[in-house]
Amino acid sequence: MRAVKITFLLLTIVTMMSWGVASAYSSPVLIKLKLTSESDYQKANQLKIPVYHKFPVKAAGADLVIAEFEKSNLSALDNAGFTYEIVDEEPWSEGYYLISESERTESVNLSQFGKVLVSAEKFYFMKITDENTRQLAEKGYYIAKVFRHPLPLKYKPPVTLPKYYPYYPSIDSLISLVSQDSLYAWDLRMQNFRTRYSYSDSIVKARDWLLNKFLSFGIDSVWLHHYYDDSHQWNVVATVVGTVKPDKVIVVGGHYDSIVSGGGTNPYTWAPGADDNATGTVATLEIARIIALNPLPVTVMFAPFAQEEQGLVGSGYFADYLSSAGTDVYLMLNHDMIAHSVDADPDVAIYAASSAMGFVDIMIDMANTYTSLRPYYAGQTGGSDHYSFYQNGYDAVFPSEGDFFTNGWHKNYDVVDSLNFPYMKQVVQMSLATLVTVAKSAGYKIGDPTMNGVIDLADVVFLIDYVYKGGSAPDPFSSGDVTCDAQITLADIVYLINYLYKNGPAPPSSC
Repeated sequence: MRAVKITFLLLTIVTMMSWGVASAYSSPVLIKLKLTSESDYQKANQLKIPVYHKFPVKAAGADLVIAEFEKSNLSALDNAGFTYEIVDEEPWSEGYYLISESERTESVNLSQFGKVLVSAEKFYFMKITDENTRQLAEKGYYIAKVFRHPLPLKYKPPVTLPKYYPYYPSIDSLISLVSQDSLYAWDLRMQNFRTRYSYSDSIVKARDWLLNKFLSFGIDSVWLHHYYDDSHQWNVVATVVGTVKPDKVIVVGGHYDSIVSGGGTNPYTWAPGADDNATGTVATLEIARIIALNPLPVTVMFAPFAQEEQGLVGSGYFADYLSSAGTDVYLMLNHDMIAHSVDADPDVAIYAASSAMGFVDIMIDMANTYTSLRPYYAGQTGGSDHYSFYQNGYDAVFPSEGDFFTNGWHKNYDVVDSLNFPYMKQVVQMSLATLVTVAKSAGYKIGDPTMNGVIDLADVVFLIDYVYKGGSAPDPFSSGDVTCDAQITLADIVYLINYLYKNGPAPPSSC
């Protein structure tokens, strides 16, 4: 027995020594890495480089990412031809955040609040305490938490979408269902929770109210997505299944929490958040109400997010959940502060990464076709929940008010009396028209203008009615353009007849 004990002790000592040697050589560092091409993405995946953050702006045409790599093996990056820089030799000893400037940022020395590891234009990757991020938020900075879970690393070329979107009475009819009365009443209800601060009792009441509203629309799949970051929190999720391609998903969302800061205010007692962000939450509700009765070709997930004000935390967990599940998210539409307009110019800012410009073009087209809004592309921002989806490799578009509510942002006078609901109605209509157009573009088959999922005689009749009898144009137009020449003529009709009845070639899967 004594010999056995001695042997066990020796094995334990050897194991501990081996662990100590391994630990001595195991010293990952945080690096800033430049990815300039699809080949770089492939090489990074081959080297299994864990990436934790992707910057919203490029540097000399390269994507900037924050990654972790073994210090003793950095030569592998050199051999692969990567451009990199060590930014932290003690990873995760404190939290990481992306800090970015907003419309009301005070001029401060960021290094007094934390360590600026990387800066790119108005975006700063910082090692910083949670308390100091709250102080920066009070000074007008946007904060986005960087999570310690690797992001999917995939090359994202600009999306290619159909170029021609004529006026469709069907879309006009659908967006006419947007109710300004509902937008006002629901926004007032959100305000009247008095606070939707993430750590208050009232946020639970707001969450349950949202869940019941979705259920009242007749949506069968409504559930709470629970996560734990610094507390138990819940995103609210309602799903309307697609009629043609149910596995393809569009997410529509906006955060439902609120906050006030500075001046001795107490978010536990009063944080009305009528614009920030009851408006985005209510827009999500109103679009869900309409889509519940008018399902689209692809699945739509409606998701009011928790804890946006603590650094896009709720949307970060939800986007990661979808990515881990392999969900095919075609687009994310975010709504945040969409009801403040104080002059005769109904301008609306549209934020997105450069890879999502095809979707931005559609949203601008929808605004110009169906509303009197004046949309413009405002670049990318890390200041709202769309950014979490961008981090996970999904395209995302974020419309927001052109007249940013600077004076009321995160103040206790962010109330409905400061908002312009006729303007908000048009923003919601623009977003709904975008959702419908994108869903049909993602869910159609060329040769199936009836959008019933099969190509048959009804599609031939539809095209004959359009070409010769003044019938409605296919929606999307590309569904009827079988010959892929950006027009619909007799040639498209003949093509379908040959396919259906004369063993001709099938319509192409894409043009």
